[in-house]
Amino acid sequence: MAENKRELPEVLEIDFTITDESVNRYGWRLLVAGIDLTGFVLNPVCCVQHVTHMIPVGKWKKLRVEGQELKGTVEFDRNDEDAVKLYWKYKDGYMNAVSLHVLPLEESDEQDMLLPGQKYSTLVKSEMLEISLVTVPGQKNAVKLSTPEGKEYKLNLLTKNLEMSKEEKTVEQLRQELDAQRQLSADTLVDIHKNRGVVADGEVPTLKKLALNNYADVKSMLEARPDPDKSENSAETLADALVKLHFDRGAISNQEKAVYKLSALTDYEGVKKLLESKAGKNDVQTFVQGLSNGQNNNSANGNDARAGWTYYDYYKNDPQALSAMEKDEPEKYQKLAADFSATANPDGTIG
Repeated sequence: MAENKRELPEVLEIDFTITDESVNRYGWRLLVAGIDLTGFVLNPVCCVQHVTHMIPVGKWKKLRVEGQELKGTVEFDRNDEDAVKLYWKYKDGYMNAVSLHVLPLEESDEQDMLLPGQKYSTLVKSEMLEISLVTVPGQKNAVKLSTPEGKEYKLNLLTKNLEMSKEEKTVEQLRQELDAQRQLSADTLVDIHKNRGVVADGEVPTLKKLALNNYADVKSMLEARPDPDKSENSAETLADALVKLHFDRGAISNQEKAVYKLSALTDYEGVKKLLESKAGKNDVQTFVQGLSNGQNNNSANGNDARAGWTYYDYYKNDPQALSAMEKDEPEKYQKLAADFSATANPDGTIG
């Protein structure tokens, strides 16, 4: 990999609009003024893809509310090679999104808080847990919700609220919504195959324009491109296996497969938990057990290649396998972590 020769500024800072109070594409919103930052400012770590057990790449500063927007500044760790790489990704425009992770405290179904298109309760109070750099946010406003136990939090659906007025839309509004949906489909298609590694950065704008006008042909062309990495534990292979497993058990539809696969490429563990919580045609407990057995088999096939791997080797080369090990093989994970702690420098590095 070519080393970045550009001169670094004294301080690596980038300012972000973290979220706002508009209705997101899933039909809910949160009030920025209701986010409790008290605990977060005591440990304002900047994580990547909401993976909180990995080493952070920077810290958040200057968090403030401006109108209906929450804004903040990331100071990247200039002594961390991965942090510097991410700094240039954002400065050069290859990454743009951040995502906050909050603990919901209070939601409201009051009609005067609802906006056009809102289908779920308004999250009026929440506690900030962490803010991450993300490749593709899970939704337009990029908010991840969890219960205190770490499980997925679901807001109340407002389908039975008879007092909600039906929104009357003009033909022009309907046309705009259709155009927006077509654009989202085109963008998602290209992003999926970019994450597969078969679309170069320079191709993205042109392919999205083509997909907007001829979705089916662009889809067929991109699907025909061979995967660059067919290794057993590649992110692509893991995402495919995860989605197929839950599709086969009847938890997701054929139309949802592409969306969940794209999400799994950026947040495998989060999507895995979400899909495991979905009811299917087969017994959930049997399915989870089968998934665990499948992971154990994959691990067995790779024992020879990874027999001597340390915690740091997994962290650098296959963090997804490390995360799976923490859940499925806790004793092995704890031993690797203890060995790493015993040999690491005081600042968390090795060598």
